[in-house]
Formats: sequence, C-alpha cells, structure tokens
Amino acid sequence: MNKYIVTLLIALTCLLTACGYRDYIYRNVADVSGQAVSGGGTEMNSHSAAGGGDTAISGSVVHSSDNVTADMQTADYWIGKTVSPDKILMTPTEIAEYNKLLMTRLSPATEYYDLLNYGETIDKASLDKLIRREHDPSKTYFIGEAEIAEESWDAYRESCDLESLDNLNPVEYGIVCSRADVRVLPTTDNITNDWGDTGHDVMQSTALAVNEPVLVLHRSLDEKWLFVIANEHAGWVLQDKVGLCPDKERWLDAQKIKDFIVVTGDEVTVRTISADTPSEPLLFTMGTKLALAEKSEYSAAIGNRNILDNYIVKVPVREQNGQLGYQYAVVPLGKDVSHGFLDYTRGNVIRQAFKLLGNPYGWGGMNGGRDCSSMTRDIYLCFGFRLPRDASVQAKIPGRGRISLKDLSERERTAKLRSMQPGTILQMPGHVMIYLGCQDRRYYVISANGTFIPDHDTASPASGSKNYQTRLVTVNDLEVRSPSNGKTWKEQLAVIVGIP
Repeated sequence: MNKYIVTLLIALTCLLTACGYRDYIYRNVADVSGQAVSGGGTEMNSHSAAGGGDTAISGSVVHSSDNVTADMQTADYWIGKTVSPDKILMTPTEIAEYNKLLMTRLSPATEYYDLLNYGETIDKASLDKLIRREHDPSKTYFIGEAEIAEESWDAYRESCDLESLDNLNPVEYGIVCSRADVRVLPTTDNITNDWGDTGHDVMQSTALAVNEPVLVLHRSLDEKWLFVIANEHAGWVLQDKVGLCPDKERWLDAQKIKDFIVVTGDEVTVRTISADTPSEPLLFTMGTKLALAEKSEYSAAIGNRNILDNYIVKVPVREQNGQLGYQYAVVPLGKDVSHGFLDYTRGNVIRQAFKLLGNPYGWGGMNGGRDCSSMTRDIYLCFGFRLPRDASVQAKIPGRGRISLKDLSERERTAKLRSMQPGTILQMPGHVMIYLGCQDRRYYVISANGTFIPDHDTASPASGSKNYQTRLVTVNDLEVRSPSNGKTWKEQLAVIVGIP
C-alpha cells in the first residue's frame, strides 16, 4: 500500500477514535492492506472491564468471573474484536485432507484410532492390554461416601471376562444409536477418588454421539456391555447404545452420509415419525451429523401426511436382534441445525462457543455435560474437523498456526498472545480453551473448567486459599490461578493450537 495512504489512515484513526470508529478503521485497514492487525491482542473496543463479579443482563443479576462485564458474555462483543471474522479459513475439502493428516500424525502413538484400517481380528495379548485397567492401590476410592473394598475391584475385573479371550478375536462393527458413555470398566457405578464428590467419576472416559462408528472387540461377562474402539477412545459402552452391522461393508455404507444436517446448537430434541403418531423425543448434541432421507425412503413411514418446513432425517436404531436399523425423524427448520457443515470462520467458532456458555461441566462427558476437550471437539465437529478427544492430544495437532510457548520469557509469551486472533485454541497442561481477545491488557478465554482461584483472591493455595469450584463453561481472563500450583493460566500456557 502507498505509504502516504497508510499515513492518512493512521491520522484518520486517531481523529475518529473518540467518536467510536476505531474498531471499524482497524478492521478495514487490515482488509485493504492484506496485513494482520494484532486481532485479539489489539484493544480495539472502548468498553472498560469491571472489577466485580456480578453483571446485569436483561434486568437480572448474572454472576461472572472477575473483570468480565455483561457485554463480554456475548459472542458479538468478541467478534467485534476480530479481523475479518467471516473469512473462510479452510474449505470442506481442505478440512477433509486435514483430518487425514491428523490420523497420520497422531495414530498409533496416541489414543486416536484409524478404524478404517484396523484388522479383522485382534490377538489375545493386545486385547488384554487394551481392556485391562488397574486402579492405583496407593489411592482410596469411593462410591459416594463409601470406600471401595478390594473385593469390589475383584468383581469389576471379573466382569471384564478376560478369561474368555481367544488367541485371535474377531472384530465386529457397530454404529452408535444414542449418546453413549464410554467407561473404563463395565459399570455405571460413580467412582471417585475424593470422598463425597460425585462430579468427577474416574470410570468415565468420554461420551460418543449418535452415528459414531465403533469397532466391537469384546463383551462383558453379563453381556450387557461392549468393549469398543471409537476414533478417539477405547472402553466399555452399554450394548443397547450400539447397532451392529453384519459385516464391514454394511458398516462402511452406514458412514457414507452425502447429504446431511449438523446439530449446531448445544443440543436439539426431535421426534420420530410414523403413519400414526410421533414417538418419544430423541436428543442430539452439538456436532452430530444426521443423514437426510430421500422421499422414496420415508414415504411409507409418513403415510398420507404432508410434512412441511422440516428436514426428514434417518436416525440409527438398535433393532431387537441387536442389528443396526433406521427410523425417520422430523427436524423443524427452526431448530439450531445446519444443512451441511458450517463455514469455518473465526466468527463461527466464537458463536458456537457462546452457545455453551454457562453449561455444566461434565468430566469425560458425564451426565450429558462436556469437559474442556469435548467442548472444543464438539465445536469443531460443526465444521467437519475430527479433533482428538483428550486435551493432551489436542495439544499435538499439526497446523501452520501451532506455536509452542515453552521456555519463552513473559514478554515473548505476551507478544504471542497479542498476535493471536479470537477463536484460536489454547492449551496448558490438563486444560484447553478458546481465546476470545484482549481488553485492558487482560487476555480472555471461554472454556469448560472445573475450578480456578479468581484474580481477586490473592492468597496462595498453601495458605489455605478457597478453592472456587466452577464446573461450568465460563468466560474469564488468564489471570485466574490453578489451585494445584497457584500459577496463573497465562503462566501455564504451553501451546497455541492454530488451525490451519
């Protein structure tokens, strides 16, 4: 750009700042010149952050983290701090290629499985290693307030039926038919390592959404549980959650969903259709992909009814014989769904994240909730990404925007933060979050988190600082601290996970 034009624009920016046009000027200078303006790092909004924890929204008092105002609790506030928020960052084709790259880079070194190229059998030693999960004998575990005796652990191990493993075990194929908890052992018992704390079940690994493909490797002694491998985890699921395919070809066909809708809301409830009356509602969570049915498929199911202003989708079900079947459901156009994947833009990442604000935290997806990594995974599913499930593995995903913050000085880390655009994933040990932007030299994120010490509490954990348990999806700045070590989240940041 001509240097005289740039000088003129800078002078115009200074003149119009007091009139509230600074955001507009910064965004348009970036668009004209093609250069990035320190997106989230540049303080482009004239609102000042509050020091208190209570903010008012629509006339009612809503609690918030320190330094978070009511407008900061909206997606539009942070989208307004984003350079070119509606610019498409990757096309669907590029995202599909990126998913292949993820599989190449992450499997088999991490728990990220290449199901399509898995063998037709698995040997006894390998399967035993996958299934066998020993508890730490040095720790005490509880069910509610009752300590678990060693006899109970023996019963859990027996239920895995490892004695029945053959030298070679056949691989079966299945499709998840309703949201399924993946368990470390075949039990629904809520087992914790903290007396009375039922919100952190050490048996919970993750939760699988409808239409997820799985490989079935084994059954529990009572045959109520299946040991499965999904793309991002292995563990036990209740058998009534999975419809089995007679062979691999049928399983592959079930995954060929060409025309589809994606659930883009937190969750969507729909009803199946028949020639008579609608059935009980079905619940689908963010990122779930549902195949659109062709008229020739569902005409018999709806009889003489004329269904208007609805998508008609095929929903997988487990038939009485355990096999995969389908029923048809109507999804009103007014539901929060998208015909095809959403465009991958920074603005859409932020919009999706704020649809989850205030939701309960769910370790491993327990109780229908989300933890930090399942939140980012579900958001990115809406664009077609297949991110790994665990926070530690998400930190390893490749990308041109990936930046390691290890061994950087405070000044260097701050410079990296200031250069980031809102919508970028950040990772620190044990936690991932989505960056929102900078205001008054504070850096803000949204994430599903379990606990943190707020900025106003200056006591150290060693001195008995109160543990502020949140277990919610919250907006907060990076000055909050971890109770385990007293360090701020900003100090602990390890990786900027930029995609692409």
